Amino acid sequence: MADEEASKAAKALSKLGANKGGRARASVLTPSERAAIAKKAARARWAKDEPEGEPEVETGPTPEPDSMPFSLFRGTVTIGGVELECHVLNDHRRVLTQREVVKVLTNGRDSGDLNRYLRRNPLIDDDFTEGRRIQFRIPGSAGAVSTPIGYEATLLIEICDFYLAARDEGLLRPSQMNLAKMAETVVRACAKVGIIALVDEATGYQDIRAKRALQLKLQAFIAEDMQEWAKMFPDEFWYELARLEGVRYSARNRPLRWGKYVMAFVYDAIDGDVGKELRKVNPNPRHRKNHHQWLKEFGREKVNNQIYQVIAIMKLCDDMPDFRKKFERVFRKAGEQLEFDLFAE
Repeated sequence: MADEEASKAAKALSKLGANKGGRARASVLTPSERAAIAKKAARARWAKDEPEGEPEVETGPTPEPDSMPFSLFRGTVTIGGVELECHVLNDHRRVLTQREVVKVLTNGRDSGDLNRYLRRNPLIDDDFTEGRRIQFRIPGSAGAVSTPIGYEATLLIEICDFYLAARDEGLLRPSQMNLAKMAETVVRACAKVGIIALVDEATGYQDIRAKRALQLKLQAFIAEDMQEWAKMFPDEFWYELARLEGVRYSARNRPLRWGKYVMAFVYDAIDGDVGKELRKVNPNPRHRKNHHQWLKEFGREKVNNQIYQVIAIMKLCDDMPDFRKKFERVFRKAGEQLEFDLFAE
């Protein structure tokens, strides 16, 4: 045991000395000498055998479906003749999937493992994407849902910068020059969009653009006309609510305050803007004129998921104060803050 501890200590000291020595050595080298050393290191990395078999798939802890961010808007952007699918998530992050990042870097020739390309760039650290992967849901038709791995769109620009820097330092192989060429195309295209954004900010047009974004979000959730009535809230929801309040449940005589609970626990918890819009288009909800009749299919899916999440929390609680406490804690993790005092009698 003593020998093992001594070995660990020796390795730590050796690493510390190597780090210090490396920095000291680099400080006295000329730029051309540093470039030559980098090229040698790159060649060493290239010489390593590539892993055989299927491309590497990024893994990690999978979030619970209800807590997983989801695609609110889905579209296509064209860069250098390559069409890329892109998403805006419900937490406002702009995301490209891993396959789309590879697709644009390779000019549409590949859509496989991103790390396969990152490993071959000598300027990119092995842990470059660590902690930056985003697993999100893409709602589909007929209840089908996919959960791809994505990255914030700005990561693409960082990768392109690394390829351009590696090209400038002569660190890329001939077979990688097409990657650098595509990286240059991406950076130029995004620079054009960037100057437009700067002008929008300077002129105040971004405020109008933000209002337009809100309109688009509401259009994704809320229909233009009230839809046919269909049962949305299962009886279990009302039974659990009655149990927590210690009252007898009657489908024909629900307390008015329960309507406020529904707004807080379901609609506002999904999206505060959606809750406000529902109050505006349906100011007097009642039987067969319910809020959920104003929802499109996308909105109904979100409401249905929220209802069953609320029921799950209810089942863990003994009374309403306990439920409010647990519910607030769950949604505080998602950035939600609810004022329950508004619903006190």
